[in-house]
Amino acid sequence: MPTIGQLPSATSVSDTDELAIFQNGQTLSATRAQVLAGVQQTLTLPQNSLLGGVGPGTAVPVPITIGANLALSGTTLSALATPFVIPALPAGTPPGVSDIVPIGQAGANAGVSYANFLGGMGAVPGLPGGALVATASGATNARTIAALASNAVSIEDFGAKGDGVTDDSAALLAAIASGAPVRFGAKAYAIAGECDITGANCTLLGVPGLTVLTRPAQSRLGISATPAWISFAATTLFMDGIIFDANVAITANTFSVVVQPACTKSLITRCVFRNAKGSGNGSGLCYLASDPAITQHHINDCEFGANALHGFYAQAVDALSITNCRGHDNGGNGINVDSQDLTFRLKVREVHVMGNTCWNNTCGVIVGNFNATNIPVVPFTYGNSNPDILGAVILGNNCYNNRWYGIYISGRNILVSGNLCANNSTSGMGGAGILCDTGYCKVTGNMITGASAFGIDCGGAIYTEVDSNYINGALIGLNIGGGQNCTARSNFIQDCTGSSIAVQNVESDGNGDNFALSCTDLSIIGNWINYSGGTIGILIRDAAQNVLVMDNIIVADAGANLTNAFSAYTDSVIVRGNLLNFTPRWQVNPVSVGGVYTLTVPDIVDAVSISQSSAPITSIVTAQASLAAGQITFIKVLNAGLGYTTATVNISGAGTGAAAFPWIFKGRIIGIQMSNFGSGYGAGTTVTITGNGGGATAVAQVGLPVLQNRELTIDCMAAVTFAASGSTPTQSNWTGAPITVPAGASIDWIGNNGGWRAARFSQSDYVSPNGDGSLTLKTQLGDISLHPAGGGKVRIVSDTESTGAVELIGRGSPQNSVAAPAGSTFRNLNGGVGNTFWVSQGTGSGNWVAVA
Repeated sequence: MPTIGQLPSATSVSDTDELAIFQNGQTLSATRAQVLAGVQQTLTLPQNSLLGGVGPGTAVPVPITIGANLALSGTTLSALATPFVIPALPAGTPPGVSDIVPIGQAGANAGVSYANFLGGMGAVPGLPGGALVATASGATNARTIAALASNAVSIEDFGAKGDGVTDDSAALLAAIASGAPVRFGAKAYAIAGECDITGANCTLLGVPGLTVLTRPAQSRLGISATPAWISFAATTLFMDGIIFDANVAITANTFSVVVQPACTKSLITRCVFRNAKGSGNGSGLCYLASDPAITQHHINDCEFGANALHGFYAQAVDALSITNCRGHDNGGNGINVDSQDLTFRLKVREVHVMGNTCWNNTCGVIVGNFNATNIPVVPFTYGNSNPDILGAVILGNNCYNNRWYGIYISGRNILVSGNLCANNSTSGMGGAGILCDTGYCKVTGNMITGASAFGIDCGGAIYTEVDSNYINGALIGLNIGGGQNCTARSNFIQDCTGSSIAVQNVESDGNGDNFALSCTDLSIIGNWINYSGGTIGILIRDAAQNVLVMDNIIVADAGANLTNAFSAYTDSVIVRGNLLNFTPRWQVNPVSVGGVYTLTVPDIVDAVSISQSSAPITSIVTAQASLAAGQITFIKVLNAGLGYTTATVNISGAGTGAAAFPWIFKGRIIGIQMSNFGSGYGAGTTVTITGNGGGATAVAQVGLPVLQNRELTIDCMAAVTFAASGSTPTQSNWTGAPITVPAGASIDWIGNNGGWRAARFSQSDYVSPNGDGSLTLKTQLGDISLHPAGGGKVRIVSDTESTGAVELIGRGSPQNSVAAPAGSTFRNLNGGVGNTFWVSQGTGSGNWVAVA
């Protein structure tokens, strides 16, 4: 058999040509196409490329392109550039957020943006960054981040969870112990009580409105005598933006947040104190007594709400300012500043309560108390003898819808000014816009509105001025009785439903406990009063003494009773210069009352005019006196007696119905208050005081007397006669005879010993100026006497003869002993024919001639 090499050569080869193959032990034929099936017949490569595989596993070879900086020369692949060395690269700029950073990632090279690269640093556990430096915004020096972080620490740095459940009190104490300010996040932190904070400084910084410290539990341990939730005894305290929620579920009688006496300087801002429910100590924030230590405490822009007692309560501290805060919905008072020291040594000094808003509390703002003993036992012993407040300013507060008082002050040297008190006394059981049981204080420029029991109540005050306030709509606009040396000046009072200004002789708390004073030395000056209906302008009761009512303007609105402009049941009041309805002289005419020709004048006015009179006026009375005839208007204590704890006032007389009760202080009867004026009383009415003491005496006043030194001018447009004999009240004058005042003339009456005394009048009964210029002298009875004093003479002169002549009397001859102008006469009272009547014929003493 020929070999392959011995066979002739084929001219060409095609896919259908057959080849011999050995397959499975047999020699078989196969076409060229079958043999080459799956075999790449031609490998064509472009210049500067390589042949290789790029896919996974086994695959056919593919061309690979030569990249930048590489060159293929023959079978050699080489780099055109120098080796890649990072330090040799050109300098760049700080990377931007989109620049790419090469990293090895999942076994391969990768590039990530610079922003993503840095963003992943936070996920690296334990990455130290404290050594990094930074410059605080606005600062000039760079510091490490660790140093910057030490400016304040977070409570979480010390293990706090801030979940509102886990007790974080240990973390709080540890954070404060670091000495750095402690920051809180916008979440709730459970702080179990008692948590006592001491040291030199404590600074707590929260997120206003979002950081909450809440009390999950309360123990009975602590540094204070009464347990507290959080007790601050650090010397200096600063807090901002924290809500202190004492937890309504904890009702144990503990303090909530309390500042101890050891803290002498504090600033608390933008904090909230709420839900303290201790029955006696449940105030939102409390400052314990530290006087006489010098302190500096300022609470600003804080809120106190829903506490069982007071919103804010400060005891005896000095230099305390509460500004721009809000106290609301507290069981006690919104803001309460007071000392209850039974030894009277601890005081509250230099207090500012300014710009606060208080609503829906028992009282909006209270500064001080009127309990003279500070013993918390009812009944209190009221008085100004032990003031708890020494120097305070209550300025620009807004107190509304409180149950009793908008503002209540008691103490010494307190200024209450520029406050708005609206719609207080909502309990319906009394109260006022402003209550001032004070000494040496001033209440000025306040706005009081709403239907409270009192607009301003100053009962029991001493040396206090109430001026330039606006009072609208109260039952009693201004109560300023029961005190001593006070003044109500330049107030505007209107639309009151009871009385505009009220004065009681002895004031009480409404429960029968008096204020230990009877009213004296009171001035009511220059006030503007509008009243209407059956209300009263100025009301004075029960013999208040030494009251001046002067220069007030009283306007009786439509339908008002003019008689009620002024009602004074006392014998000791000066009424001068007041105007009723801007009428300087009221026109009144006498009329017969029960057969007595009577002139009735308004109580408040100084002058009236009479246009007609048909009979002698026998009685001049005020309008109130005419209404009070037969009534016991007041009972005046003459002797206070001693040893009384109980007493009864007994009234005897012809009338019926009068009743009164005594006010007792330290065993003495200091005043008697009428509870019923009765009727039908007259002369012979007596008062006796019985009880377990002795020596007290009093006298009843039936009707109203003419006020001592009361001035009344009566202008007579027609001739008016005033009777003397039989007049009641008495109309006395120096002549003892009736007085007829001619038309166009006036008479001035002065109150004197319960009646009237004519002070100045035209004496037409004796000296009658005639219409023709002549003058008539006459008497009602008896002689007309000419009586020059001492060496005076009765001289007759004329417009042309200024020296004139004189009329003389004497005894014996005037010759050579009496000098007189020519024409003068001398009457020798010894008489005798030819020696009784002498005429001077020349100047000197030697020209007398006896003519009869």
